[in-house]
Amino acid sequence: MLRLLPLLLILLAAPAPAQPTPGRMGGEAPNYTERALSATPLDPAIRQRHWAPGLNQGYVPQGLTFARGTLFVGTYLSTEPQTNRGAAKIFAVDPKNGAAIGGFDLPASIGHADGLAATPDGGLLYLADNGRALYAFDLPRSLQAGIAVAVGAPRKLDKDPALGSNFLSFDGRLLWFGRYSREDSAARLIAADPATLFGGNTKPFRAAEAVRSLTLPFHAQGATFDAKGNLWISASNGRMGKLYRIDTQTGAVLAQHAAMAGLEDLARGEDGLLWSVSEAGSQRWNSWATFFPLLFSFDPALLK
Repeated sequence: MLRLLPLLLILLAAPAPAQPTPGRMGGEAPNYTERALSATPLDPAIRQRHWAPGLNQGYVPQGLTFARGTLFVGTYLSTEPQTNRGAAKIFAVDPKNGAAIGGFDLPASIGHADGLAATPDGGLLYLADNGRALYAFDLPRSLQAGIAVAVGAPRKLDKDPALGSNFLSFDGRLLWFGRYSREDSAARLIAADPATLFGGNTKPFRAAEAVRSLTLPFHAQGATFDAKGNLWISASNGRMGKLYRIDTQTGAVLAQHAAMAGLEDLARGEDGLLWSVSEAGSQRWNSWATFFPLLFSFDPALLK
């Protein structure tokens, strides 16, 4: 027995397998549940975890972008599964500690702040709303005023069933956006010049105005470009999640990885890591098997 003690002590001192650690996370923890975080396929690649902002007030996280060293999270107010629109708000979050450090309310016409993108200088914030419209806001003035300050009129989309405004990303030249679709319907990934979208044309945007139109994976929820210029698409529903790396010339899927249910928009951080957010475990979706209502960063090089 004495000979076994050193081995026993070593085993007891060995670190346990990595698990989500709520005590190390920033942001405001949910007060409406005591559920433990779910394990997810992305855990080995995740580097930071923070509670999504506004959970206790009933906000559902959706859009995400990174600008001016800050994460901006698009949300809408809903605590009921059957209610998919509500008062919408942008939260500004410190990526280092998850603290909400500002934000602003969105117009009443926006009920589901699906996708966010920002210009490199952080001057403009683009927003996709699943009411089939795209918006542009003056980001610094909006933060100062506490309410959205629009730059021009929103651009509505044609009723073409392949078009939609459930997410968007900006590559520095073009805005990329698309529609959430299930397996029984088609959707297109659209790349368009912001000057075309917001140049004063009052007619609905048509697919013919696109610089590029590509096939889009089902259940698409978000998009971003990594430090190497690769386009990543997130996809999810209440039961599954996926990450796709997409060829921007052909639309071909170059790689795909399993992720958590409820995975929403994507953003690129200053350090080359990608950020995302999940709505699984928000008050609206707290009955799902997955509980992961977090903002989190991950290293795409570590995806399996």
